[in-house]
Amino acid sequence: MTLIADFRSDTFTMPDEGMRRAIYQAEVGNSAYGEDPSVNALEQTMAEFFGRDAALFFPSATMAGQCAIAVWCKPAEIVLIEEYGHNFYFETGSMAFISGTQAQPLPGRHGILSPELLAQSIRHMENPYARTGLIILENTSNYGGGTVYPPATLNAIYELATANNLPVHIDGARIFNALQYYRQSNSAMPPTQVLPANGSLSVCFSKGLGAPMGAALIGDSDFIAEAARVRSLLGGTLRQVGFMAAAALYGFRHNFDRLREDHTNARLLAEGLTEIGGLSVDLQAVQTNMVYVDVAAGPERAVRLISQLEERDIRAWNLGARLRFVASMLVDQADCVRAVETVAVAMAE
Repeated sequence: MTLIADFRSDTFTMPDEGMRRAIYQAEVGNSAYGEDPSVNALEQTMAEFFGRDAALFFPSATMAGQCAIAVWCKPAEIVLIEEYGHNFYFETGSMAFISGTQAQPLPGRHGILSPELLAQSIRHMENPYARTGLIILENTSNYGGGTVYPPATLNAIYELATANNLPVHIDGARIFNALQYYRQSNSAMPPTQVLPANGSLSVCFSKGLGAPMGAALIGDSDFIAEAARVRSLLGGTLRQVGFMAAAALYGFRHNFDRLREDHTNARLLAEGLTEIGGLSVDLQAVQTNMVYVDVAAGPERAVRLISQLEERDIRAWNLGARLRFVASMLVDQADCVRAVETVAVAMAE
């Protein structure tokens, strides 16, 4: 029996035996009172890893990101964000509903915003009309193709934000992929430098790290204290959630380094798919674990291709005239080779 190779998303991963054991054996308590040892250990680990005062555990990265916006901004302020940034494009208008802020979407190159465009877009505090309250950067950029902010670009944006007295929030749902990219490319961007002094970072544990749920928000102590209040406002008060914190901590300790395998597999997949007639892949954008494939014949052919692959036990996402393949612990090198061969056969039919 052929096993299904699921390239739809790294959010479809399941806990392995070791993670299930960590969940079962987790020491737990009432997290709302600071008495859950597993939650406390996870929060301390994240704060130390990213070189900040504190961290706060959340049910989801969406809640963590929207909480950060609510802490940093006053109602009616503008949030500068890439036009397909998750906090704006995928979160059902939460920004306007929760914090009363308004997004100013900006075009990026492969999802990466330029310091020059941000500088042109800032509305200063003395502006009597709409004014900027926050800059959000998604690292890695999902819709950009899993792309990573170059260290020089990040540093230039951080300098710009400091000069304009603006905070920066890093939507780091896949920041662990970005960190592995920095390591592989020998970029001078250690974990302690991926967010600015005047800023925050949200991370997600239910993607490449393979945990069932959970996210964390990282920042200085005053920011996190206010974030805890807003988390309660959003219904995010957590009790004996150490079971999930233990899964997140296990994922961080055991699956962080293996993300490099996902990057290698994504590159193998991308290079194979770009050789198939009627398809194109921007290899420059394949930096981590995602591969976006453009179907020249358009959306109808893309939909049919998805169906053809499903019939052959290969799963991917359809996005109009594009397909998305995501490498994760759900697939290995052999699955990538099989996917390329299957796509080639389907395109020839």
